[in-house]
Amino acid sequence: MNNLSAREKTGIYVISLLILILLGYILGIRTLNNKYTVLEKQYNELVQRREYLNQLKANVAQTTDEIKKLNEAISKVELSFIDKLENECLMQYVLKTFEDSGIPYMADITTEDVPCNAIAYADGTTSPDVLQCTRVKVTYASTDGYIIPAYNLSIDTVSKPAEGEKDAKSKVKELIGKMGKEEYAEAKGYDEFLKGLEKMSKENPGCIKVTDLTATSKNGFFILTANIDFYGTVLTNRVSVDDSKAAYTYWTGHTNVDTSGGFIGFPYVVKNEKSLWNGYVLNTFEALGERPFAAYWANAAFSAKTSGNGALAKFFNVKDPRTIEVTKQTKKGKKAAKATTPSIVKVGA
Repeated sequence: MNNLSAREKTGIYVISLLILILLGYILGIRTLNNKYTVLEKQYNELVQRREYLNQLKANVAQTTDEIKKLNEAISKVELSFIDKLENECLMQYVLKTFEDSGIPYMADITTEDVPCNAIAYADGTTSPDVLQCTRVKVTYASTDGYIIPAYNLSIDTVSKPAEGEKDAKSKVKELIGKMGKEEYAEAKGYDEFLKGLEKMSKENPGCIKVTDLTATSKNGFFILTANIDFYGTVLTNRVSVDDSKAAYTYWTGHTNVDTSGGFIGFPYVVKNEKSLWNGYVLNTFEALGERPFAAYWANAAFSAKTSGNGALAKFFNVKDPRTIEVTKQTKKGKKAAKATTPSIVKVGA
């Protein structure tokens, strides 16, 4: 190297530098190529991953839509039944339906639970879900076109009539004179009863079924009986939320009714000196001629006209042979009772 001239040394340095640059370039390209291959592989994997996730996303959306449709179908079946069967709500609905249909003369209404078969799975086990059925049995009466019906027609025998108004006896006499006339001349109830049943059967065909209907001809009127079955469910894993406001699912009547000092329903003993029925025990409807649609005083008047006597003996000033003078305590001991077989009893004073 010492024998080389400065020019030769410079040339050698330049050539060496070029060789180093060339080697660095070659090695760098190879490294970059290798790195590029790795990155390309990672990129392809990421692309495949993205496509897989997109497919999952599409599958999830499809599955979600299918689950939604299944829940809607399940909810439709669940809501076709009544979520909770409450007797008072069912009876209220039945009575109101018949009243709106034009036959309010109810003689009897009862409810009973109807046993339903348990749901069995294919493996022989029993489902915890339960089908329930409550049967409402009603008995109504049509009118006979003669006797004045009782619904929404009452005679005030207690309050003193206002000036210009008729007293209770005058009102009763006036109404008795209209028996078989004017608006009371039409025998109605049969068609109205069928109308009420038809309305209930169409209200919710999935859970309200009319299962029995009987019409019995009486003396000028019909006794109409029907069974209306209401179906409900008890579900352990319910999907739907029953927020129904159907008339048979919740109570719409009065609450917190104060009944102190009074009674509700047909009186057993009338203890009102101003009443036409004062002192009488009204123990059965049969005593009044088995006419559930009739006002009791109108029925009694009918009995009096057809038999010459009647429960309104005081009103007609005739002796009522069905009356018993109940044994009473006197200073001289017990007074023997006059006995017959009555259906209406006159209480001794």
